[in-house]
Amino acid sequence: MNTVVKSLLVFTLVIGFIFNPASYEKKSLCPFQPQVDGQISDIMEQHYIPSTTVAVVRNNSIVWAKGYGEQLRLDLIYMIASVTKTFTATAIFQLYERDIIDLDDDVNDYLPFSLRHPNYTDTPITFRMLLQHTSGLSKDSDMYWYGVMADVLQQLGWENPSEWLPYPYWIEEYLTANGSLYEPAVWTSHEPGTNRFYSNFGYDVLAYLVQRATGQPIWEYLQENIFDPLGMHSTGYNYTEFDVAQLAIPNIYMFELDPESTGNKAYPHYNTLNYGSGGLRSNIFDLAKFLLVFLHDGVSNGTRILEEETLRTMESLQTAWLAPGDPLIQWGGWGGTEGDQWAFHAKVYAYYGGNTTVPYGVIAFVNQGSDSARDAIFSIGRLFREYVHQYDSIVDCPNWLLLQYTIIGTVAVGIVIVALIIVMWRKLKG
Repeated sequence: MNTVVKSLLVFTLVIGFIFNPASYEKKSLCPFQPQVDGQISDIMEQHYIPSTTVAVVRNNSIVWAKGYGEQLRLDLIYMIASVTKTFTATAIFQLYERDIIDLDDDVNDYLPFSLRHPNYTDTPITFRMLLQHTSGLSKDSDMYWYGVMADVLQQLGWENPSEWLPYPYWIEEYLTANGSLYEPAVWTSHEPGTNRFYSNFGYDVLAYLVQRATGQPIWEYLQENIFDPLGMHSTGYNYTEFDVAQLAIPNIYMFELDPESTGNKAYPHYNTLNYGSGGLRSNIFDLAKFLLVFLHDGVSNGTRILEEETLRTMESLQTAWLAPGDPLIQWGGWGGTEGDQWAFHAKVYAYYGGNTTVPYGVIAFVNQGSDSARDAIFSIGRLFREYVHQYDSIVDCPNWLLLQYTIIGTVAVGIVIVALIIVMWRKLKG
């Protein structure tokens, strides 16, 4: 009888533990496990994407990352194209908060030549105008792309239509009326400060202004003031500084300059001279560290890159179509959220300011450069945007350790029950 009593006591204790409501009071976050593989595969197949790498940032860290396609390594380095502009803008705002420049300074106070719209020579062009794309400069031209991509043209054996100068000397020659590379089309018909017209030229000028104000080329300034402090060791301009196996292979689908091209065609790695507007390359881990600066009031995992007040000023310069509180925050608003480069596309979303319970970010890269590939990266971004908002609304999951205890306890109950049956059967027989 003592054996039966002891067994019943054990049984009671186990059942009490399993079904005690207090044991479920502690909760933990559900694992971030998006069921998107099939959808991403469909997007890649539809748009002929060789490789893509995606990461989701929650609060202070990457909670999910995956590579798809031909190159699967997560630390794959892509060209980030116009996301570069966000780094250039951050450098300018660092100079602003250190009182080295003012946003409304005439840039001619820093340049060794006069930068003026040829039809509005009395109107100063300011840092603010260049940041907001209202300087009167136009988007770009064929000569611009042939010039800043001279490296790849030479590798491909294509003739460059002009003798382009090294950075930064081409800027004066290209933008001023007496310059050897000057094209009137580099200027719009609008007076500086009156209309927005997206301009790669403007951010190349900003990169040169960083050099003029600090004495450091933009790549040295960014290395010292952003990359090194944040531990961004896979970010830079020159592809030859990285392990070639870590570089995403540039691809173009039926490239229009090559009539014999069919399907995706791999092209050489290349550098560009547009250091301020699109020349950077990076990977999901490094870019996540930079994104945290904007998700956490200027601080990335304890390292302050911008003062909070400076960041608020930076955000206030968002262009007109970006409403405050938009659920799709455009990461500053000057083109740094997305990037289109020859053979690459990049997309960075950020969610914060009341749109989610904590800040989130989505980073996506593809290594194919057609317009269709641009559609692909937008589709991937939308897919994760929707998933992030669904995930953020999920009620906390039970603590996984308690769940393990519950499973163990359930097994123990089964053993106790079997033992009780055996004991009682023996007692009855005896």
